Amino acid sequence: MTSSAKREGAGRRFLQVAELLRNRIADETYPAGSMLPAQRQLAADLGVSRETLRRVLGQLADEGLLDVRQGSGSRVLDQPSGPRKRVVDQAAARPALGSWIERAFQETGEVSIDVFSLTSETLYGHLKRQAERIIVEKRAAPTSLHIRMLVPGEEQSLAHPQAEDPDDPRIHQRWRAMARRYAREMSDLVAQLRERGVDARLEVKRVPLTPPFKLYILNRQHLLYGMYMPEKTVITLDDDEETQVKAIDVIGAFSKLHYFHSGSVDARDVAFFEDLRDWFQATWNVLGSTARREK
Repeated sequence: MTSSAKREGAGRRFLQVAELLRNRIADETYPAGSMLPAQRQLAADLGVSRETLRRVLGQLADEGLLDVRQGSGSRVLDQPSGPRKRVVDQAAARPALGSWIERAFQETGEVSIDVFSLTSETLYGHLKRQAERIIVEKRAAPTSLHIRMLVPGEEQSLAHPQAEDPDDPRIHQRWRAMARRYAREMSDLVAQLRERGVDARLEVKRVPLTPPFKLYILNRQHLLYGMYMPEKTVITLDDDEETQVKAIDVIGAFSKLHYFHSGSVDARDVAFFEDLRDWFQATWNVLGSTARREK
């Protein structure tokens, strides 16, 4: 890879990661007053070098979104105003999963979430926020929460993410490690809610598919659907050398979500909702193999 190509890739990843973190602050995946994950973990999850991440954090600190202190981590600042508020408002105006997850928790005592995605990373962030509101802020909890997740099989050969070199397994291994970690954290989160009296269940099935889109069906009536956009990029591995690997990857948080409702006045929207709902159920029944069941 030429030095100019590396600079171009690094610049693009810088902009992507900065936008991603702005969105996560705006939709309260990282709420005001909270600490961002440790830099090494965050850089590894995003597939960028720690130097790129430090530059991003510095940019967001300049925008007034973060308080970054060496040795103390990065804290999300509260009560945005002026130019900083405009940055947050611009991000919040985009379609956001977080607001729909919050609505799902507010509108019924029996919350259901069906998901088809590469990993549970995005969903976990939003469910963690709802759990914090219940456990820490003492907000009213639903009586039940039922989550069904369809994710690729761990040994499934994926179209993305993958190394450009078909004989290089490191990108697949990285995805598998992330998928396992977020599955464990989802399971722990569900267990915490059960301890608070919520009838919380998590079911995970693996399918022999590379998801071309991400799908969320909330309370059997709200549907959010967004395409994964593959791109050629450079992923930085979390090793001592911060090895860079040319790869094909997607960033699910950048998928533009489209909303459909089971009771829409537009018959085409209703038909699309019903088709995807039925597709999820058929895939769950026919192609899914049980990976984990939490009761």
